Amino acid sequence: FEIDGEVAKPRTLSYSQLLALPSIEREVLLICPGFFSIYGRWKGVSVMELLKLAKADDNITHISLRGPKSRYEKEEQFPVEDIVSNKVFLAYQVNGQNLPQKHGFPLRVVAEDYYGSQWVKYVYKMEVHNIPK
Repeated sequence: FEIDGEVAKPRTLSYSQLLALPSIEREVLLICPGFFSIYGRWKGVSVMELLKLAKADDNITHISLRGPKSRYEKEEQFPVEDIVSNKVFLAYQVNGQNLPQKHGFPLRVVAEDYYGSQWVKYVYKMEVHNIPK
């Protein structure tokens, strides 16, 4: 997992290093309009922990998360307010089980109040931005 952008210490973390970080666990509704909606108990790492590790700039405004590393790569951007409140975090477990491959193993975005299409799967990179208003 890579962290770069507006940070003093760009980082690359292994899966085991991510698992060793303090975890958060929240029940969040995943909504895929027209297909399904389901509550899940998601466990993972707070993006705030990752920002601390990389010594993010104090003036950041947005975080971008990317995955998978392929021609189907997707990027979603989230405001820092949703990061600070842990409405957006990176999950490695759901309902007490390791995240299944089809649901984005090893990491997927959990984004409360966002549609499932914005919950990026197979996350491999986080970019930190300071976007002028």
